[in-house]
Amino acid sequence: MRVGIDLTALLPRPTGVDRALVNLASSLAEVDRETGYVLFVNGEDRETFAGRDGTRLPPNFRVIGASTRSRAVRLAFQQAVLPPVARVLGLDVLHSPSFLMPLARGDCRHLLTVYDMTFFTMPEVHVPLRRSPLFRRAIELGIRRADLVSVPSASVRADVLALVDGVDGGRVRVVPPGVDACFVPRERADVEPRLRALGLDRPYVLFVGTIEPRKNVPRLLAAFEQVVARSGDAPDLVLAGSPGHGSGEVERRLHALAPAVRDRVRRLGYVAPEDLPALYAGASVFAWPSLLEGFGFPPLEAMASGVPVVASRSSSLVDNLDGAAELVDPGDVPALADAILRLLRDEELRRRRIGEGRARAAAFRWDAFARGTLDLYRELARDRGAGLRAGR
Repeated sequence: MRVGIDLTALLPRPTGVDRALVNLASSLAEVDRETGYVLFVNGEDRETFAGRDGTRLPPNFRVIGASTRSRAVRLAFQQAVLPPVARVLGLDVLHSPSFLMPLARGDCRHLLTVYDMTFFTMPEVHVPLRRSPLFRRAIELGIRRADLVSVPSASVRADVLALVDGVDGGRVRVVPPGVDACFVPRERADVEPRLRALGLDRPYVLFVGTIEPRKNVPRLLAAFEQVVARSGDAPDLVLAGSPGHGSGEVERRLHALAPAVRDRVRRLGYVAPEDLPALYAGASVFAWPSLLEGFGFPPLEAMASGVPVVASRSSSLVDNLDGAAELVDPGDVPALADAILRLLRDEELRRRRIGEGRARAAAFRWDAFARGTLDLYRELARDRGAGLRAGR
């Protein structure tokens, strides 16, 4: 079996989807030494996969620096170059793991991965290009034309089937990603040097994610204002993440806070991956009131780090977190403030949620993600072989 994976959607500052793409390749390398893999990457990312000497992955992997990070170049590669290259390389399966796939069909089978359907359900939270009818049409076409579609949660599967007409439910498969092994509970003394380097010297409630409307940060700020008003020893609020499209509302909400509250909001911007384990482990509570998520890496990473979590009762967060976190309506600011205060004050509840959270996070493993994806590759390769023998 020969499988090609298009990894050209990687961003220079990794988000959850980017980490999923990198972990897909590294985890497949751990569980499968037989399949011939071709990884199509941007030239800037070649070293991420191949290493300086080209030996980071086992011999059954080949890394081709076939594109660049320029959006126009990537799209041209994906649509015009990748299909004939797949044919020349004799690929059985082509995996497009980031929403879009080539419109041209060769004789290989196609797996498309869709992480969420917010381009359809919440177009206002995306940049103009990604809420355009043309972009949504391209996603719809991919979902209809792919031989199989993988999604990270039952919530996304339900959205795909509800929003795209004519899709056979048997073709849409749930394959949950994993949680990185670096996220573990840590002693305070072990994390303090990193926290000091980040300018953090007080207890804090933590949010990690791109600062964008979908993450519901204005309501988190409103809830934090109530926490401060109701608690004389309230911790700081730490916002870790790059400003995204539509972050202006967060700026306006911050400036509207009373100075005594605003001064306790610490904005870190983008935090390097090597600093995240200490940042999570040092938090008193992790708060994530996102309106909609296809999977939601940060609350699971916080759970794995031994931190109690409050999150939204919505979308995949219910699938992944229910029974192991405090879940609240994402529009209910008082309920969010109440949940944060409970986790700060109630030691028995804290201990229970920490234990439940660690157990829940442990269920999401990258090796299981790789094996689940590999099962789809094998199913598609068998289908291709049967089709070729039948002359289709």
